[in-house]
Amino acid sequence: MNLSEQLKKIHEEFSKSAPQEVLDTFERASQQLAEEKIEEKALKVGDKMPSFELKNALGKVIKSSELLAKGPLVMNFYRGAW
Repeated sequence: MNLSEQLKKIHEEFSKSAPQEVLDTFERASQQLAEEKIEEKALKVGDKMPSFELKNALGKVIKSSELLAKGPLVMNFYRGAW
């Protein structure tokens, strides 16, 4: 089973058990992202990521330029509120 098929199966199972309010929220968010054409704005393979400054888990500001000065940088994004 490829990734698309796996995601479709997960979506179908989730849709069976999730409250309608949650499903409606997901649908509205998906429609908004599609309307904003977010996929066209996303970085593509080979694109350079813009410089940034973010706080780490301890509240210290981290600059991408300082990290890149030490070597290659791998980014990992976690979605959600902590």
